[in-house]
Amino acid sequence: MRKFLIAFLILVGVLLTILLLMQRSRPHQQQVIQQPAPTETEPEAMPFPEPPPGAIVFDMKYQGLSGKQDELRYNSYWGFGGSASETPFLADLKKKIKDFETVYNPNFVGAEWSAVEIKDKKAVALYVDLDADGKVSDNEKILPIQNSESSSNDRTEFVTPDFLMITHTDRQVPFRALLQVAFYGQDSQPNFMWSPSCILEGTSTINGQSAKLILFTNGFTGSFKDFGRSSFSLQTGKEETGSYISRDMLSSIINHNGQFYNIKLNGIHEIGGTIRAILTEYTGDTGNLTTQLTGNTNLEAKLSSANIAGSKDTTVQFNLASEQAKLPTGSYKLNRGYINYSARNGDNWRLDFQEGPEFTIDADKTCNVELGKPVLSISAVEENKRYQSDVKEQTVYPEGTNIYISRIIKGKGGELYGRFSQLNESSRNYNAIEPELKIVDSEGKEVAATKIKYG
Repeated sequence: MRKFLIAFLILVGVLLTILLLMQRSRPHQQQVIQQPAPTETEPEAMPFPEPPPGAIVFDMKYQGLSGKQDELRYNSYWGFGGSASETPFLADLKKKIKDFETVYNPNFVGAEWSAVEIKDKKAVALYVDLDADGKVSDNEKILPIQNSESSSNDRTEFVTPDFLMITHTDRQVPFRALLQVAFYGQDSQPNFMWSPSCILEGTSTINGQSAKLILFTNGFTGSFKDFGRSSFSLQTGKEETGSYISRDMLSSIINHNGQFYNIKLNGIHEIGGTIRAILTEYTGDTGNLTTQLTGNTNLEAKLSSANIAGSKDTTVQFNLASEQAKLPTGSYKLNRGYINYSARNGDNWRLDFQEGPEFTIDADKTCNVELGKPVLSISAVEENKRYQSDVKEQTVYPEGTNIYISRIIKGKGGELYGRFSQLNESSRNYNAIEPELKIVDSEGKEVAATKIKYG
């Protein structure tokens, strides 16, 4: 009996060892896992460190966005191209419905391909493989949200339920997405645009006033704490409402109502984790920035808005709303911005630019950055050689040659100017005006004329 018991125990041990080896040798599969509608992330197992005295603390909670009219939206959209592949999920869907279009999102690891059911040029249902099992479940059929915004211009919108998205860094993050489906003109093929549909939000008190901090994700990465890529909104007193609220690029130093704060983000957004935002008053030196626009005419021009970033510390980002600003000391680069000006006939125009100059803010000093005096140059190369590193520009080409023409407008500070947009007085919107292009022969006679299309 004792020998039998020993043999039995040895057999059990061998079987357990084999089972463990089989589990370890099984390849890791990234997948999207359905989660029953979480309203907030679970608390982190390890407590956060004690914040410094006087710190303002926000414990951030996950919040899915409904996409409904007059409710907060992410308001940025991505379209992802890709050749449809036959996946088990799409093969299973073909057994249930016939008319659908495939839609791609490379960020849904393990469930990259979804489908939209189409009837009479209308999108009636979205199918997403939320659990990445290759099968169509009842809860993976998503009906459109109903509001006037999504029904205009043959546009339909869908919002997924909250689910666990497996990121490319192998993290499981609570997430929600919105898909916009639109038919334009007589085109029978729909246009697909994805948008995140979730935020992190937390509340605290600043100078005796209630405060709300909202973090917007860095696209479909599932990360809400990427300086220079994620966005934030900090409100005190009366809160903004509606589908859009003002927001800025997330920065390690922020400006709220004229006071600079250092911001530190502890923790991580994933299943079982949470993020704590800690604000402390910035106590370093500051200086001033002024921008000056120069030109060859007496046009009334001013810098209406701009984005600057630290040229050495790229975690620092600021949006400027005027030509003058107080800034923490350091080295910066003028990334992009808008210039508004008025023509002699009274028309109002806007010009955007990027790749502005670098500058340094010193303590208690004013730095003047000069922009303007744009110079136009035209580049013309053979179309089939445009991507070659040694391609040479020419001004004369044989008849019948396909050429690629681009225009470059560079300003005094090295900034590159883009679109000229004219203000429509009735709608108060700026409409981009397409540049005109003329090609003449050696005698100045027009050979061809066209407009340069943006994009």
